[in-house]
Amino acid sequence: MRISAGVEMLQLTAKAFDQDIILNPTLVWNNDEAILIDTGMPGQIDQLKKVLNELNMSIEDLKAIFLTHQDLDHIGGAADIRKKSNENIIVYAHEGDG
Repeated sequence: MRISAGVEMLQLTAKAFDQDIILNPTLVWNNDEAILIDTGMPGQIDQLKKVLNELNMSIEDLKAIFLTHQDLDHIGGAADIRKKSNENIIVYAHEGDG
């Protein structure tokens, strides 16, 4: 869902407690960089790649990930995303969440 120019609320789906849930990481970008706010759950890397592709972007376009807090649905995909980017993405998180 386009919020405004350069701000897109992504939609990923996951199973939790035998229910489908929707997760909404947010992508912020300009001509120079793209930043992902939260990452979704572990194992959603293929969904994320598909959504980014629909926006004519890829994992390699991400420069940073901002993690808002340490719940699994917010941080769960960070390790997979970093691996796919050859660990070139900077991850920002509050020191109290480590």
